[in-house]
Amino acid sequence: MTHLTVDGVTKIFGDPDKDGVVAVDDLDIDVEDGEFLVLLGPSGCGKTTTLRMIGGLETPTSGEIRFDDVVVNDIKARNRDVAMVFQDFALYPHMTVRENLGFGLKREDNGMSTADVNERVEEVATMLEIEQLLNNKPAQLSGGQKQRVALGRAIIREPRLFLFDEPLANLDAKLRKTMRTEIDELQSEVGITSAYVTHNQEEAMTIADKIAVLNDGALQQLGRPEEVFNEPANLFVAQFVGSPDMNIYDGVVEEAADGVRVELDGVSFELPSDALDAEVPPGGVNVGFRPQDFYQTGKRRADGLTFDVDIRVIEPVGTKAIVHGDGPMGDVTAEIGEFHGLSAGDTLSLSIAPEHVYLFEAETEALRKGRRIENRASVQSQSQSSESDGVEI
Repeated sequence: MTHLTVDGVTKIFGDPDKDGVVAVDDLDIDVEDGEFLVLLGPSGCGKTTTLRMIGGLETPTSGEIRFDDVVVNDIKARNRDVAMVFQDFALYPHMTVRENLGFGLKREDNGMSTADVNERVEEVATMLEIEQLLNNKPAQLSGGQKQRVALGRAIIREPRLFLFDEPLANLDAKLRKTMRTEIDELQSEVGITSAYVTHNQEEAMTIADKIAVLNDGALQQLGRPEEVFNEPANLFVAQFVGSPDMNIYDGVVEEAADGVRVELDGVSFELPSDALDAEVPPGGVNVGFRPQDFYQTGKRRADGLTFDVDIRVIEPVGTKAIVHGDGPMGDVTAEIGEFHGLSAGDTLSLSIAPEHVYLFEAETEALRKGRRIENRASVQSQSQSSESDGVEI
């Protein structure tokens, strides 16, 4: 296992003193031994360039990349002992699966005999459940089988690092979900430090130990998936992570007797002090509501903002539905469970708990209040306890 450090790394394509393009800007990332890092962001944000610098395919303009405190900036890719899996499976078409898997071992001066190589090939093939395909060529394989072979070719060398560059992008949705689960399980089993590039936030939230969110070459946030979701560092992270997108509205914060009052177009509500992690100064804010945090008024204890929405569109998604409508503050997107009696043109009453409201500073877009889950659990527990005692809430 390897401790990976990206320390103040900048990559500029072209002349840095003239019109060079800054692809990565002063990036700091620390990945512990055995951790699964996901580099997440939109196209052109610098995530693939970062991965290529870690792998030795690009050279940083400044800063250091370290493996276990050893600077590897000047070490060539073939000498870094990393294994890369690309969006293109990059299998040798004239070789069988067995030959593709064993090719890297035969090239290396590792003292392995042909029997040793074959034993290792069969061991990895069994791990990936492709042992019955060892005599097939790539043209005879499905997309998922090709991806397993590509993974096996990386695993078989037991490298210091796994580097994945959108390896599931060419697979259909169902197979993509299956393969990302297998990659996650496989990485946990072999325990090799890994970096994975994707623009798909669902993939990132599912498989990452740690997520680095990038935009315009700059790191926006580095943290565990639940941290990035519940406490996004800024408005960009909040809107990029989470599906459907967060509802964002312009608002103003004012002081209140016990906390603050938030004024939006058409509605206002109070956030009590116990729902705030830190002081929220008066002034302009961006107010965020995640669609998953809405509930239909009357279905739960109503202790937060409540408003009516005129439904425009209902999108059923299994046992839930995404509802798009017009509220007093503008467009509203909500994810609800009980939707079968609703249709376009109906009015839906929605509520959201104070601890689930996000606040971002208007000018800097930095987070002022994130999503808290402790209060909601406490309120529900108290409510259930009171109901069991016959107390009306």
